[in-house]
Amino acid sequence: MLISGLWTQVKQIAPFWIAGLVAGSIVSVFLSEKIAEKVSHIGESNFWLLPICISSLLGIISPLCMYGTIPVIVALGKKKTPQHILIAFMISSVLLNPNLFLMSFALGTRLALIRLGLSFLCGVLAGIIVLFLFQNKGLFCYEQFILQGKKKKKTFFADLFKAFRITAPYLLFGITLTTLCDRYIPQEWISSIFGSRRGLGVLFATTLSIPLYACGGGTIPLIKAWLQAGMGAGDALAFMIAGASLKINNLSAVKMIFSTKHFFFYVVYCLSFAILSGLFIEYILKRL
Repeated sequence: MLISGLWTQVKQIAPFWIAGLVAGSIVSVFLSEKIAEKVSHIGESNFWLLPICISSLLGIISPLCMYGTIPVIVALGKKKTPQHILIAFMISSVLLNPNLFLMSFALGTRLALIRLGLSFLCGVLAGIIVLFLFQNKGLFCYEQFILQGKKKKKTFFADLFKAFRITAPYLLFGITLTTLCDRYIPQEWISSIFGSRRGLGVLFATTLSIPLYACGGGTIPLIKAWLQAGMGAGDALAFMIAGASLKINNLSAVKMIFSTKHFFFYVVYCLSFAILSGLFIEYILKRL
């Protein structure tokens, strides 16, 4: 029955969701300001790759969504933080955060760790590209932003409740959609779309991610069901990378700090990375 299917999905996903909420709130309340401060103090070094790697790692640790990351980028940019450091932080922050990383373990440890590695790599590669191709060009536009005064200090339980209130509807939507798919869509269809088309599954997943990826946590039950129905790991990773970086809400936020040309580069980069990394992971896992 439908209710039974919903309850099964809730039992499978809820522990990872709760753990992610708690971890995300701990980082948000006690570490977010320190993370921003660390990014602002990442300076140049003889080994140019190290600051980019540190910035990408800090982006993953950051609990901010895109609309929370943009003001941080603006504030750090006005402090003359190098733009290749900022782009590495922004890209990895969009792709993953502590909450979403812990929820990804619902898909299996291997997939969660690969997602972590790809999110880090995507930020690092973006930083390298900006360092060498946009070194003397203004990548970000800060003029339209007016920074507000100091924000009210957050408390752990208030932040936890806010995270619960924001993510719960998306998670419920994802669980409901997953249950309906399980009940009314034959698994053979999913297996045919993703499992037997050698590379086209990655393209299908990337395309589907943009309208379906409303929230990272909300898509976890759907991806889990698709994996069980025959979706490849590379397809799932392409879905998660493209969806997180190119969902409509995030594109609206990104357009606020990029010119049209740089916004186009952002879209092409994220699409290319999602497709190529999905194909690569699918190839490697099949070889192993």
